[in-house]
Amino acid sequence: MAKRQAKAKEKAKKKRQVRMGKSPVQLIERPPLMEMDVPKGFMTVSFSQAMVEYAKPLMDKGVKDINDLNKTMELVSTLWNLSISNQKKDHNEYQRWIEKAKTSAKNILDLDGEERDLFINEMVKRQAHLFPADVQPTPPSMFMYMRKEVSYLIAPFDYGRIKFKVGKEIPPDEEDLRLIGKIEELDRHMVKGSDYDEYEKLSLSIEDECPKLFEKWLIAKGFEDIPNKYSSCLDIYIIFIYRYMHDDTVLLKSVPDRYLFEFFEDFLLRKVVCEPFEFLYWPPSLKLFYQYLAEKGYTKDAAIIGKLDAMEPHFLEILQKRHN
Repeated sequence: MAKRQAKAKEKAKKKRQVRMGKSPVQLIERPPLMEMDVPKGFMTVSFSQAMVEYAKPLMDKGVKDINDLNKTMELVSTLWNLSISNQKKDHNEYQRWIEKAKTSAKNILDLDGEERDLFINEMVKRQAHLFPADVQPTPPSMFMYMRKEVSYLIAPFDYGRIKFKVGKEIPPDEEDLRLIGKIEELDRHMVKGSDYDEYEKLSLSIEDECPKLFEKWLIAKGFEDIPNKYSSCLDIYIIFIYRYMHDDTVLLKSVPDRYLFEFFEDFLLRKVVCEPFEFLYWPPSLKLFYQYLAEKGYTKDAAIIGKLDAMEPHFLEILQKRHN
């Protein structure tokens, strides 16, 4: 098993490919996120993850709706640029951003005077502390090195939480059959290499329906934990399977080892912003999802669940290394 996993990991390291809608395929040559050379005391994050982490003090003040969120993130971007100009010692650029920051802080947070200036100064310091310019990747890349402010004790997932009141299988209803039909149709598109436009709409529909019907199944089975904690893990996995470019044909029912490594070692950690312990939900969620797919007739092959069982301890080690 260890030899097979090592071989799969080596293949996965060679190439990261992203399908960019109607645009040409973009090939990115780089190692997995967890194998990048990171300065001690730092961790690799995507730029979007960096912005979310930086924005936490503003998010703690409360965001009411999407409009409020957009305004808040605009202020975050201004403060970020202000800090960058301060580190570059560019006086003219700094003056331009400081005036914009003062206006935005007044309009968005209702801060003024000394309180406003103190807040801006603290956010400038926060950016420089979390993302010091002298340790960032060179040349500039799509990733940043973020300082680890705290360490997390990440224990294995407690499988005692996964309990069902209904032990028998639940036959598929019309909604389930319609979903399975869509997945099988999408599989056919993948196998025959259809144009992206032909299956994009189908893929988006599946990404939307899978979490809803999976959660409905959990509830019908009398799932005793919080169903949404598990159903919310599905969309990013389905995106990886069907809308992320691979060298081989990858289907929900057939995921080679190398791509499971790529999902857990790289894709998931780049794309999802959550608390470190929340990543522990992905292996059990996907195992439950494959149980759902089996009950509904998509696949009776339990091999993928065995692969997830084998991957889970390795993923735990990744999380412990990343956040300790």
